Amino acid sequence: MKHEILIYNKSKKKIPGKFIESTILRILNFLKIKQPVELAVLVVNPSEIKRLNKIWRHKIYTPDELSFGLNSRQTGEPACRQAGFAKRKNNVLELGEIVVNVNKIFDKNYLSKILIHSLLHLLGHDHEKSSVQAKKMEQLENKILKHVQR
Repeated sequence: MKHEILIYNKSKKKIPGKFIESTILRILNFLKIKQPVELAVLVVNPSEIKRLNKIWRHKIYTPDELSFGLNSRQTGEPACRQAGFAKRKNNVLELGEIVVNVNKIFDKNYLSKILIHSLLHLLGHDHEKSSVQAKKMEQLENKILKHVQR
């Protein structure tokens, strides 16, 4: 079984779906994740991601991205607040979903950064617990970005 990456465009703008999928595949390759992965990417309007941010994070601003592990909506905490939220089911790594602000996807370098950051959250990395963890996550993001941009 191969990776299943579902991309949903909830905006009225045309999105680079093939670029999103190929970037995620390169990230998974860099991280040496061999087992099949299930992941959804939702591209939404700024008003929708702001609404989700208010509901789930109790923050009133428009983020670039949000990451939700499978049970995060039940607990009210996005993946960035939870460690190791990916679940294994039938030898498939179920990561959850990434919600991306449609206004942030047209700069491909920045979109790559958003996808890397979100995937790392879904895999349990957290930059909000300590400055040491934040630095480690940033270094890993930079390494992955170099690999993805080749």
